Amino acid sequence: MAKKILAGCLAAVVLTSLAWYAGFLHSDRQAEREQSELWQELQSLSERVALQEERKSAEQPEEKAAASVDPDGVVNEQESHEYYLVEEDGRVTIYRIDGTTLFEYTGITVDSLPETLQTEISQGKRVSGEKELYDFLENYSS
Repeated sequence: MAKKILAGCLAAVVLTSLAWYAGFLHSDRQAEREQSELWQELQSLSERVALQEERKSAEQPEEKAAASVDPDGVVNEQESHEYYLVEEDGRVTIYRIDGTTLFEYTGITVDSLPETLQTEISQGKRVSGEKELYDFLENYSS
C-alpha cells in the first residue's frame, strides 16, 4: 500500500514538472516571437522614416536652409522629427507634428496603457524625436 502511495506521489511530481517545463518552453518561444515581431516593426518603421526623409529632402531642399541657430550656437532643425500620439478607434495612431499627416497606425490599444498615458494620448501627446517614439513603441507594443 505504501509503495502505491509513493509511486502515485512520484508520478504527480513528474507530471507537474513536465507541465511546468512545457509551459516554460511555450512562454519562452512566445517571447522570442514577440521580440522578433517588435524588431521587424521597428525596422519597418525605421525604413519608412528614412524613405520619407529622402522624399522630403528631394521634394523640398529649401527646408534644410530653414534650420535656425539658437543663442548658444546649436542648430535647431525643423520640427520634422516630432510627432503626436492620438487615440483613434481605441488604438494609438501617430501623426507628424502638424497633426494632419499620418505617420503610422499602431496595434497598441489605449486600454492597455497606464491611465496617465491614456489621458495624455486622448489629449494628443507630443513626442519629441524618433528615439522617444521608438522607446514608446518598444515599451508598449505587444
